[in-house]
Amino acid sequence: MREFITSHFEHVLCVLIFVSRAGDIVSTFLVTPKLTLEANPIAKKLGWPFGVLTILACLIPYYSTPMGIVVLVPSLLVSASNTAKIWFVRSVGETEYLNLLYRLARTTKLTHALAGVLMSALFIAIAGAVLLFLSPDPQLHWGYWYGMGILCYAFVIGFYGSIYFWRLFRTARRGDFPHTKEASPDDLVLK
Repeated sequence: MREFITSHFEHVLCVLIFVSRAGDIVSTFLVTPKLTLEANPIAKKLGWPFGVLTILACLIPYYSTPMGIVVLVPSLLVSASNTAKIWFVRSVGETEYLNLLYRLARTTKLTHALAGVLMSALFIAIAGAVLLFLSPDPQLHWGYWYGMGILCYAFVIGFYGSIYFWRLFRTARRGDFPHTKEASPDDLVLK
């Protein structure tokens, strides 16, 4: 198996990126079909055609194997993160989940949410940095590129998570909920 993977690494990496991008797209769709919960403002604005187009990232290994690894790692981690949320968001509904977030944002501090998302990104970045700095040679050691992928994921979490919370709290404080009607606490009870 190792010999096959080594001799066909670009093809294997292409398939893995395809699966990870498809996992990201499907898990995002299952969490937020209307994209109201999407943290990436670019993906939110461009919509599903843009998301589906990102499957073409599976071609990157044919141009640069290291960049293929860098794309693979965050795609897998985003898919895992999205998948963990599916059960809860689907059980209350996308709109109701967003209403719950708005309600919570009105009663808590933005700094607490930002601290949480940035600390999470920091811990993930430390894991990536360890791989990055312990790899002896980027040309000979794939751990370097996996570490780079983990660092990219940490950046995505920190950057887009901060933007998401900032916009969420700003909207909640204004009382202007563009995607939902304001919910009463009774609307948010699981039945």
